[in-house]
Amino acid sequence: MRKIISSVFMLVSFVGTSQSLRELYQEGLKAHEEKNYELFLAKMISIDTMRPNYPAVVYNLAGGYALTGNEEKSIEILQKYILMDATQDFTQDDDFKSIWESNALLDIQKRQKELNIRIDPAEQKQFKLLHTHPESISYAEKQAAYFIGGVRDGNIWKVGKDGSTVLWAETAKNSWSVMGLQVSKDEKLLWSCTSSMSNYQAYKHAEEGYASVLKYDLKNGELLETFALTGGHNFGDLITDSNGNVYISDGVANKIYWISEKKGKLEAYVDLSGKVFNLQGLTLDETEENLFLSDYIDGIYKLNLKTKQVKKLKIEAEDILIKGIDGLYYKNNSLLGLHNGTKPNRVIKYMLSDDGNTIVDKEIKVQGGDLGEPTQGVWINDSFQFIMNSPWGEYDQDANFEPTGENTIIGIIN
Repeated sequence: MRKIISSVFMLVSFVGTSQSLRELYQEGLKAHEEKNYELFLAKMISIDTMRPNYPAVVYNLAGGYALTGNEEKSIEILQKYILMDATQDFTQDDDFKSIWESNALLDIQKRQKELNIRIDPAEQKQFKLLHTHPESISYAEKQAAYFIGGVRDGNIWKVGKDGSTVLWAETAKNSWSVMGLQVSKDEKLLWSCTSSMSNYQAYKHAEEGYASVLKYDLKNGELLETFALTGGHNFGDLITDSNGNVYISDGVANKIYWISEKKGKLEAYVDLSGKVFNLQGLTLDETEENLFLSDYIDGIYKLNLKTKQVKKLKIEAEDILIKGIDGLYYKNNSLLGLHNGTKPNRVIKYMLSDDGNTIVDKEIKVQGGDLGEPTQGVWINDSFQFIMNSPWGEYDQDANFEPTGENTIIGIIN
């Protein structure tokens, strides 16, 4: 069993789940060491039921089935696993010895090669902002300028069409790591959502779980209003509609918050904590009646804003696993998902059925190569531009930050 055993600690800390998952995982590893493979498999099945699609667990599921004589099920799980991580060599792990000579494993290895082919964006731009740890991006057409939010410094930067960068708004009271930015439809306002995270250079443990939404005058950068919550929140992204309403995703409370144009108050719009694991990106369809939401763990959901009914998108196409999507963007009855929870990372276009309830096909737009960690992007006319290399992996265990490069890379898809 070659999968990194310590990944169980990531499993627990990432989703904030109960200690029982960690205990189950350790019990499973012990059973494996004792060659009690039936118990090993049972423990992995239990974890996957409670918290699906965690790569280390899915890998061990496949190994458990191979070890207990169910080679067909092992192959089935491996076909799913390689969509999460296409880099593993299964012939180096004795757990899979029973399928080493199978034609099915040869097919999986062939598919792995395809999933590692480099696919570059049509164009790239580079800005000297990597040390701010850029995560979020928006664009003001009238100013011909990008706005980029920093996780590390909590600042908002403005980038002109010549590539020059200026500090547009410094981190303010009740403001932390900038996780989402949105220029309003009328280009009068810039909205920002922030969260208190250990990656923030002025992080205070007492403010763990704090989050806020900030409202700026786009013309002069004046901070007009701040809306803050304490404890148990992580605002990851936000979006505005043509009426001036703002919707915000909370990946810890797993609620959608909103600031209605009429009330001007931050309120919970809908509680999805019983349905999703970790809310991330959100995007409106052209009617602005439906909000598509990415659950980083388990798929894409569609929320009807009038009825507040939510449904998980069905998948009626092969070779699709919706996992690890950060930013999510709608255009022309399709969704662009920025996957930074897979190996390699990818940007994938998902085509929808006419009613928008089903994924019927996909196209990988960018894969591997210079694609580090894609986070968020923005449609500029018919061009999609996104942050390719948000440096989440450049922190050490004590949250010290030393990025290896200088430039933020912006990928462009036409």
